Amino acid sequence: MAQGPDFLTQEHTVTHHECGPDAVLKLNCILDYFQDIAACHADLLGIGMNDLLVRHELWVLSRLRIRFNRYPRLGEKLTVMTYPTGLNRLFATRQYQLIAENGERLVEGTSFWIVIDDAKFRPVKPFKMLADFADRNQDKPRFFPELDKIAEPETPQENLLQYQVLESNIDLNRHLNNAFYGSFMVDTLGKLTGRLCHPKEFQINFLIPGALNAVIQCGGKVLEDGTFYVDGRNAESGQLCFQAQGAL
Repeated sequence: MAQGPDFLTQEHTVTHHECGPDAVLKLNCILDYFQDIAACHADLLGIGMNDLLVRHELWVLSRLRIRFNRYPRLGEKLTVMTYPTGLNRLFATRQYQLIAENGERLVEGTSFWIVIDDAKFRPVKPFKMLADFADRNQDKPRFFPELDKIAEPETPQENLLQYQVLESNIDLNRHLNNAFYGSFMVDTLGKLTGRLCHPKEFQINFLIPGALNAVIQCGGKVLEDGTFYVDGRNAESGQLCFQAQGAL
């Protein structure tokens, strides 16, 4: 039987370098908070990165959906909370909350993770490894029980921005860290609207890893009702690297 805490919390104070010109916590920093606490909790549960490396496997974030009741601001003291919520098909699911000092729930979200073979980069079945966690946290909320595929528009999106994956962008899994895709989404929305955007809710699906020196071209659209679609493609292959949709 696996040991370790059912949930994990970490404390943060929003610092200057984490904020934009409006003193609001940047989206990519929130994604970093969530990825970091998920990794720390997995370590405590005995299913962290080093545990999987022995099996020649890796955790990969596949889908993420987040809802914002309010964005944190410079100087706010925050509590980040996470807990696993079992399996959904091949996905290991995990929940997140970002809570203000007064108890106000600012942000809530759900992530779907897959385990992949680190040589073939193909998904493997995580059922045996995660069997001890299937019944944990049944009393806690599941904010988004299903994270589906995102439909691709019939008309390809105009290329608005282009990024090259450089050495400083590469993470422990040897590819572009997923938090950068959050920045790409915000930048593309800024290009479409002419302003710094703070989405009220969004889902982002991570489709193929951004390898070193890859060029990712981003485009999208914002409708009159504030809903949006953004994606990024590998400039050489044309393959989708990520898709995002949500509401401003």
